[in-house]
Amino acid sequence: MKILGIRTALTCFRYAIVEWDGQVASLINAADENKLDFPADRQIQQKLQWLYSELERIYRIYPDISKVAIKMNQFGTEKMANRFSTHMDGVVMLSALQNGKTADTFLYANIQQGMSSKKVLAFAEANVGRSDKYWNAQMADAVAAAWTGRDK
Repeated sequence: MKILGIRTALTCFRYAIVEWDGQVASLINAADENKLDFPADRQIQQKLQWLYSELERIYRIYPDISKVAIKMNQFGTEKMANRFSTHMDGVVMLSALQNGKTADTFLYANIQQGMSSKKVLAFAEANVGRSDKYWNAQMADAVAAAWTGRDK
């Protein structure tokens, strides 16, 4: 089974294609594209439309994705960037539904008790692997969400 892990942010979104064979998880796009920067000159509505079209492109590249797992923002003080990211997560869920995929959202507590942005790098690398380029906490969030989504 292939799971698409997503982590959205104001300037880019990260995605992980994780294959789960029932015992071992592997990061399919470790050496390939995993970071998509939003066009800087666009307003939020145009970024949402661009995100939707990029997700459609990802589904064409990986037609056997069966699930989508989104690492959503942690609850806390709301900022405009978090609000935009929440809108983007909604686009991801809509795109998944329209492509016949299930979609789930995860907080750090859903991934593992005591998980945090400081611990997610080691967790993702130990359970799935890491990307060759642009490895950071946001990419680890996408990997960890996909890994967690395997059981949903």
